[in-house]
Amino acid sequence: MSEDWTRSILEKCGPTVEKPGRYTGGEWNEIRKNPSAVRTKVALAFPDVYEIGMSYLGQKILYSLINARPSCLAERVFAPWPDFERELRMNGDPLRSLENKLPLSAFDILGFSLLYELNYSNILTILDLGGIPFSAMDRGTRHPLVIAGGPAAFNPEPVAGLFDLFLLGDGEEGLLEIIDKDAEMRSRGASRKDRLRELARIPGVYVPTFYESYVPDGGRLQAVRPMGDVPAVIKKRVLRSFSRSHFPEDIIVPNVQAVFDRVAVEVARGCPQKCRFCQATSLYAPFRVKDPSFVIEKIFKSLRATGYEDASLFSLSVSDYPYLGETIKMLMERLEKDHVSLSLSSLRPKGLSADIVRNIIKVRKTGFTLVPEAGSERLRRVINKNLNDQDLWEASANAFREGWKLLKLYFMIGLPTETEEDILAIVAFVDKLTALGRGILSSPPRIHLSISPFIPKPHTPFQWVAMEDRQTLLEKKIDLGRLLKKRRNVQVKEQPIENSVLEAVFSRGDRRLTKVLINAWTAGARFDSWKDHFQFSLWMRAFEDAEVDFQDYLGEMDRKVPLPWDHIHTGIGKRFLSDELDRALRAETSPSCLETTCGACRGCDFKADVERAFIKTVDADWPQRVPLGVMTETVLRYQAFYAKNGPARFISHNDLLNVLQRSFKRAGVDVVYSEGFHPKMQMSFPPALPLGMRGNEESLEFKSRYELGEREFVSAVNRHAPEGIRFLGLKKIESAALSLTERIVGLVYSVDLTSEAGRRGMERTREEKNLTGSEGDVVMHLAQKVLFDKPELLEEISFDEAGRKILLRLAYNSRKSLRPQDIVADAFGLQDAVYFMTRERMIYR
Repeated sequence: MSEDWTRSILEKCGPTVEKPGRYTGGEWNEIRKNPSAVRTKVALAFPDVYEIGMSYLGQKILYSLINARPSCLAERVFAPWPDFERELRMNGDPLRSLENKLPLSAFDILGFSLLYELNYSNILTILDLGGIPFSAMDRGTRHPLVIAGGPAAFNPEPVAGLFDLFLLGDGEEGLLEIIDKDAEMRSRGASRKDRLRELARIPGVYVPTFYESYVPDGGRLQAVRPMGDVPAVIKKRVLRSFSRSHFPEDIIVPNVQAVFDRVAVEVARGCPQKCRFCQATSLYAPFRVKDPSFVIEKIFKSLRATGYEDASLFSLSVSDYPYLGETIKMLMERLEKDHVSLSLSSLRPKGLSADIVRNIIKVRKTGFTLVPEAGSERLRRVINKNLNDQDLWEASANAFREGWKLLKLYFMIGLPTETEEDILAIVAFVDKLTALGRGILSSPPRIHLSISPFIPKPHTPFQWVAMEDRQTLLEKKIDLGRLLKKRRNVQVKEQPIENSVLEAVFSRGDRRLTKVLINAWTAGARFDSWKDHFQFSLWMRAFEDAEVDFQDYLGEMDRKVPLPWDHIHTGIGKRFLSDELDRALRAETSPSCLETTCGACRGCDFKADVERAFIKTVDADWPQRVPLGVMTETVLRYQAFYAKNGPARFISHNDLLNVLQRSFKRAGVDVVYSEGFHPKMQMSFPPALPLGMRGNEESLEFKSRYELGEREFVSAVNRHAPEGIRFLGLKKIESAALSLTERIVGLVYSVDLTSEAGRRGMERTREEKNLTGSEGDVVMHLAQKVLFDKPELLEEISFDEAGRKILLRLAYNSRKSLRPQDIVADAFGLQDAVYFMTRERMIYR
């Protein structure tokens, strides 16, 4: 079913779909179970495009956790890009999961990850293409339960009507409990309402239908209260046994390059810092750390299972991981030998020692980012960003000394108490950083500056403050751009103010916004976090039509009045947040959780969970990597032959390079690397196969220090290649031989006339040119004209009567190429022919 559907829908779409590889599935480590053999089918939905969703660690953990159960199945679905959405609607086809291509209506549970408010319009697209009513009240027993979790779910009210339930907190804690309870209730034939009432008893579960909204006295936004026997406050679920909790090793390796395309291992959850603008501090509290030996073990096993050449240590504040330096040192002792780079997420300058910098650049330089947030030390005290200028200069100097020439800086504008001096301090900061870099590098460093408007988020000390008005923010942005314009080494990246305004509205919103969302989606809102798709005017009309004033959500809020999200408890006390706001207005700092005691702080419910004595031994017992073949003293050249069919033909040439290199890594094929800061596998390829075209005998060339036997090579690589890639053979090439492209003299292509598109094209050509006779006669008549028009490149056209194929033999000229699909289109009227064409083979000297 999966290959038939993929081929059918993508061949119908033709070149109108930008990246068809987003929708094929068939990736390495994909888990494909028999749907009829499981009790519960779960679709894990991510309301953004494939490349972003495949970077999300939470979905990887839940995918592995659910599929580890024999009675459960988890499959993935992502928001289709507008081009594919259009094609699905034109063809009357529902949106399907990647693994078994099941329509969403075939699942028992449809679970959304809500990371970002500007993805909400994509939720409606997924529901609509899945044939699922928008309103939870309109769904019956035949519809899946539509549930959600993630950071944006901590104010669920703007989308409360779309979901049957929300799970607040750590998904590993509550999701399996929901699945088990729902399966039990379904087996007893319980009604949808009874199932939801029973699920509402699970800690951390919020079922909006059992709660009503109201406007409290003195307020302008709707708050929420329970109706009947359900909790008045929903407390989030917390995974307390975090040190060695479930973490996937054999993660899916995407066929289309993801935004963060690497092995990422979570070293800590939560953050001990108390930055007052940061919502994640509350949502992921308390701060918990992974056993360092467990981290190292997971990285090496995952690299082996995936073939990745990049690894990352991930957390909200990786600098606060107490075993960071030792872990990096131990990792790099091995990763350097395997040409694997290491990067760190969210690294505070205080954690960036010279030793850490030296270690992480041993393979290749990864990104270097500073996040001062504010230009002045005074404003950093207001937001409790525990950084002074000296910390930032020392971290930058360490990077410059190790050869970094590009730094990324993140700042916010519109922070509480911000003045003109604070804005000018950003410019002064950039100037001083430029001077520091010039003194060490002998030339000014490149600086990429990201400027974002501040958004007062729920569950933070700033949740009560107003967002600065659009005009003021715009003026600040213009002033900054004008001041920095003359600095040629500085590139400014700005977050559009209108995007931030809409994000603020929905992050602080109430149930009235559901109607606004549906209005905007109906008018065409999609992918609102993408600049080229966002239409603020469309949203303004949606607010007007719903008779909702979006300014209501942006102003200052009374601390005594209930807020729309007060029924959701993160574990951080509201009194504590209010006290922190007072300290902010006095520009007073607060210590981190690692610098104070719970008795002194009294800010949260996690006193017994906060770990401060970090005494674990950093150790690792990893198996030695055994390369394929026998090592030699010389570098050998090889040419490998493979076929590219099935879902693999819908991935681009650049993505194919990654797929093949990772297949080699997994199979243990040791390829020689280039020298320099960014070492690459020494592989070469012939002319790229057009996207969508099959390849029956493709080839590549690589160098290795190992003697490889053809049979063992083919067997090993085929065991580690994704669906659609099959290796056929291997031969050794003389070291003095011409390059791969220099040895090619011709290419043979075929056109399948048995395909629906092929038949239609031939019929159209016959009518337009008034040709009679058999299809063979028609082809040969047209072939003579093409041979006459392009004799220098097109050597032969023939017709395979038995296979009903047109065969084309083209001469290869690296300076003057001829696209075979263009010949087919011009001569035979077969448009979009690439999807029913095959490159049969290449002819070598």
